[in-house]
Amino acid sequence: MTEPSSSLCVISNDLSQHAQAKQFAETHKLPLFTDRNPDCALQLCFMPDRIELYDTQLNTSIHVDFVEGALAHRRQYGGGRGQAIARAVGLKHGNTPSVLDITAGLGRDAYILAALGCKLTLVEQSPVLYTLIKDGIRRGLEHPDSKAVLNNFMNLVYGDSITYMEQLSPDTRPDVIYMDPMYPERKKTALVKKDMQILQRLIGKGDNTEQLLATAMGKCRQRVVVKRPVHADSIPGPKPSTSICSKKTRYDCYITG
Repeated sequence: MTEPSSSLCVISNDLSQHAQAKQFAETHKLPLFTDRNPDCALQLCFMPDRIELYDTQLNTSIHVDFVEGALAHRRQYGGGRGQAIARAVGLKHGNTPSVLDITAGLGRDAYILAALGCKLTLVEQSPVLYTLIKDGIRRGLEHPDSKAVLNNFMNLVYGDSITYMEQLSPDTRPDVIYMDPMYPERKKTALVKKDMQILQRLIGKGDNTEQLLATAMGKCRQRVVVKRPVHADSIPGPKPSTSICSKKTRYDCYITG
């Protein structure tokens, strides 16, 4: 699978990471450079301590970090099972559902649910995002606070989500399927966080959201949960059974069982 962006390249200026960078570039038919290249808008950088995606236009980068920063803080102080996302998936006393995240992205929501005890399977079809999450897991396994969560509750899969769901047997279906499709474009792009702008440039606008929802409805035991901006329309198709809102986010819940 290759990214839609024609201005994506791989950067490797460290010998310890060069073999991995070279293999990635060859597998996905991307140019490989030993230093930042001004002609490439997006640059997957294999660095000594981590892998990151650098955006030349924004002059900033994104990487996956399960150890420090916002995710670590939210794991410790995020409100536990009272969080909107936890209530949306039905996490409560006596019910800790298994969750299939079919739009893994940067793995943030999956990690929050895993830290609350849900068994998570993440499916990501972008080789860049898959590589960033995999690298984040590698580094997270070196830290005791995140190691237990990543070892026991998170399973990462590289592939197409619809194909993955279609191959699920009745015995392997998750309790919940979680979707966080690319948010609708906003007129004021400054309102979109920089990391989301980078993801939009990387993977473009999702055009299979309705198909994802339709497939998910028949492949889970309890519900499908779709994350949306609080004022955005629901995905065309069946109406949500209920919705749970936080300040900026709405979780549309489609009860299936």
